[in-house]
Amino acid sequence: MDGKCRRRLLRTLFLFLTGFLIVTASASVYNVMYMQASPISAETAKVQFVTAGDSVAAGTSIGTNGTYVCLNSMGGWPNATRIYEMAVGIKNFDSADRTIELKFESWSGSTTNIDYIYVKVFSDSNTQQGSTITVGTAGSSTGSITIPAGATWRVQWEIKWKAGAPSTDSVTVVLRLIVTGE
Repeated sequence: MDGKCRRRLLRTLFLFLTGFLIVTASASVYNVMYMQASPISAETAKVQFVTAGDSVAAGTSIGTNGTYVCLNSMGGWPNATRIYEMAVGIKNFDSADRTIELKFESWSGSTTNIDYIYVKVFSDSNTQQGSTITVGTAGSSTGSITIPAGATWRVQWEIKWKAGAPSTDSVTVVLRLIVTGE
């Protein structure tokens, strides 16, 4: 093979490799589009936590907008059930019925020394609404329940520690209240 043929082969190889790189680089071509939402306004919550009959005993502290509640004084004796019948209320401030669901999220602490913690929701006529929440059971919830316009329902906690639980034990429980709609 003479020099002229070799140069032509190298040029062809160079052009082939250049074309291959261009095709490869072109494979990552894309378009970017944008979406903007403005304004997004803060609104008054239509369903809120409110104090109830046992709120003081349960150490109920409700956030500014009624969308957060902390119960920081609940307890119980070993091998006995403590019931807070009205630890906190749930009120529908809307003029329409609302669908809600109270759901177990997580817990931590001395969970192995708990016999059970049950959470129940009752209507203003003292009828249990939905299922009993068993704290510690993944997916446990009231299920979807409809709270009428203007109604205030109560949340009941039933706590039982095992017989051998020392007084230094404690647990933290997180529940989530889901309100469907806007």
